[in-house]
Amino acid sequence: MKIKKAFLGVMLGIMSAAMVQANPFKLSDSNYQAMVENTIVNTGNNARMKAVLAKIRRGDKVKVAAIGGSVTEGAGPEKFTDGYAYQFYRALKAKYAPGDGSSVSFNNAGLSGTGSLLGIVRYDQDVVKVCGGAPDLLIIEFAVNDNGDVLCQRSFEAIMRTAMLANPECAVIAIYAVASYGNTSAQKIPVSNHYAIPHVNMLEVVNKAIADKVFTKEQYLTDYAHPTYEGHQFMCDCLMALIDKMDKAAKDSEQHVPASCFKEPALYGMKRIFPDNKDANVKIERGDFTETDRNCQTLKKTNTSDFPENWKKKLNAKSENVPFKMELTCKSLVFVYKVQASGSAEKFGNAEIYVDGRKVATYDGGKAGGWNNCEPNIIIDERKAEKHTVMVKMAPGSEKLGFTIVAMGYTL
Repeated sequence: MKIKKAFLGVMLGIMSAAMVQANPFKLSDSNYQAMVENTIVNTGNNARMKAVLAKIRRGDKVKVAAIGGSVTEGAGPEKFTDGYAYQFYRALKAKYAPGDGSSVSFNNAGLSGTGSLLGIVRYDQDVVKVCGGAPDLLIIEFAVNDNGDVLCQRSFEAIMRTAMLANPECAVIAIYAVASYGNTSAQKIPVSNHYAIPHVNMLEVVNKAIADKVFTKEQYLTDYAHPTYEGHQFMCDCLMALIDKMDKAAKDSEQHVPASCFKEPALYGMKRIFPDNKDANVKIERGDFTETDRNCQTLKKTNTSDFPENWKKKLNAKSENVPFKMELTCKSLVFVYKVQASGSAEKFGNAEIYVDGRKVATYDGGKAGGWNNCEPNIIIDERKAEKHTVMVKMAPGSEKLGFTIVAMGYTL
């Protein structure tokens, strides 16, 4: 009996030590679990998530995707595949999938420096097309890239609504990362609650832990916004705890998409415009924008451009500043341009944007601090679809300089 008790004590000690060792911040298991639990804002409606877990357990084909900024892409750790999204995918398979988990696929659509406005333009191409169809489980993370304006709230909602309507069984989870400057969870939480979406928020728990010296800022963040390996592991654990909580709870009634949007006018139904335009609603005259920019933002997972098709203005064009023209019917139009990397041999300049003959903006494609990053702006934003003419021409003094229209998307 004493031997059995001694053996049991040794085993419990080993198990306890293993649990502590797995803890990224070397806390007691109870304290760590309390921190994880406190990040859960709301479990929302669990019906869709339970259906996804049932499919995973059966070994059915399940498509998991994540969309967000650099935190989702995996910035921070030495290897981007140690980002929270990749860790989550591995943990999800290990816990719920039979065999080697090969029935569960994963598409990380995170892209550094991008927010939800560009996210909704990218969604169909970078999430749905890459997945080979609408995802079964989608993680959304834009809380440290979006600012606090209503436009970001509307675009965050549009991604959520698009995913849920495209696949009536798609489970959506929102996670709000934290940076040294905070996050925009206060703006996003009401949207997630409107759709009964489960969500976790790192803001208060991480800030309190740093303030209480549970761990240091340097232990959680590598810089102003990107988590360390341990920070990413904590985010993964919070997502897994959320799913575990939904899994163990009684099943909710069917989760329906609300008839009305949280914020109007809606950006749901965004259609991407491509240079090889096949959209009958869109007519394009390229003018001097006849080239393709091979130096737009790249994805870590492929090390290739995320925008291989674009409209680049020919440098030193011999023509007399022939503008890019487009006619289309739309309610909203998102215009994305590139900020040329500082120090590049090719010099970019200012382009003037006109809608129906009125100048609505001037964008500087060569402003300081650029790194071939994308700048999305909404240049048409109305409640009713109307026919519009859009023109892009180089501003005075920039006629011989470059400018790239990276992408465009519109709603009807």
